[in-house]
Amino acid sequence: MARKSKRKSNQIIEKIASIVSIIILIAAWWFGGVEISQRQLAMLDSLIEKNQQLIKVEENLFQIVEGEEIKSWLGIGTGIGYGGELNIALKLDTKGNVEQASLLSIKDTSSYVTKVIENGLVNKILGTTSRNLIHVDGISGATLTSNGILQGVNDAADPVRQQIFDYQLKEQASPLDTVDVLDGLAVILFGLAIYISRSDIIHKEKMQWVLMITSLGVFGFYSASLVSSSTMGILISGSWTSGLGNYTALVLLVLSIGYILLYNKNLYCQMLCPMGITQQCLSKLTNSKAISLKHKAFQWFPRVLLLTTLACGLYFRNPSAFSYEPFGIMFGMVGSLYLFILTLLVLITSLFVHRPWCKTLCPITAMTDYIVFLKDWYKQATKPKRKKKTANTAVNKRPAAEQLITVKVEEA
Repeated sequence: MARKSKRKSNQIIEKIASIVSIIILIAAWWFGGVEISQRQLAMLDSLIEKNQQLIKVEENLFQIVEGEEIKSWLGIGTGIGYGGELNIALKLDTKGNVEQASLLSIKDTSSYVTKVIENGLVNKILGTTSRNLIHVDGISGATLTSNGILQGVNDAADPVRQQIFDYQLKEQASPLDTVDVLDGLAVILFGLAIYISRSDIIHKEKMQWVLMITSLGVFGFYSASLVSSSTMGILISGSWTSGLGNYTALVLLVLSIGYILLYNKNLYCQMLCPMGITQQCLSKLTNSKAISLKHKAFQWFPRVLLLTTLACGLYFRNPSAFSYEPFGIMFGMVGSLYLFILTLLVLITSLFVHRPWCKTLCPITAMTDYIVFLKDWYKQATKPKRKKKTANTAVNKRPAAEQLITVKVEEA
């Protein structure tokens, strides 16, 4: 009885937590939108001097005037980076030369953005003319971020180019332009994972290892397209609708959610996650033991961490900036010192414990628990309730002959 009461109490706590989580995410999105608009206006004001004014000519074009004289032009452009849409403010003189470039917003991982800035991509743009398409060499190791910034620069330059040179060069881009073969391969490999998981073939374990090593190479070392907390933030924020530099991680996430809803099973972590596969390979070397962490802290801490990460990403409109996974260091050698230390700890611990990251901090595990809980809650809410049998009902359901005998005995 006490155990049943405790289980019911835990379910109530989880139901309250799930509702509060949704409210927090909605509030973060709402208040973040107001904050972002004010911040971008402040950044635009910082591009002009005290005695100058910013006059709006059209949607993404401004004049910077001093008195009656036009001193320069300011164009606002968008590009598509790895994490989605980014915005750039580009200041050009009256001859069409770039004077200043400023990132108004960007959703790529901060370590990649830092790498691009430290390697001088923005500085290379300064002084170039907008008479032709602006192009400089991208930064190796942050290609998608570099391409997105250059795309935004040319988009910002185009309305200015129209005013000064009376023509435009930039072609209208579609969000689906970045969909490529790798996204189709993600669908194929996920389909193979489903086949292997649900079949009883003779060489099932060998086929699973072949799939895992393939996924490690393709989604890990080749493209670094891993499902992460930032991928979840991109999905729930809707920023993917305006385009992504790479849709592969999002495709894997959507397929994983669909499979969890159908079978309550996280197939991505089992056979396709490069981080999980790396840990499993290291575990094989030493035959490390699987451990079960039953304390509630090991369940709730990753959930709270994921909620905090998603809320910050929605508020600042940059899910990638708040991801805490060591994927960048593991597969691209890009990231901060603390991520490097975390990666090292995960690799060393994997020699003694089976998949330590998956059992402790992995956001996909927390996401899976949340989806399964909501699914079970929905089933319980929609399940028809059984009517309790009363004593009168039980009597009425007895055979007629038995009821007649009972009546006669009572009369006697």
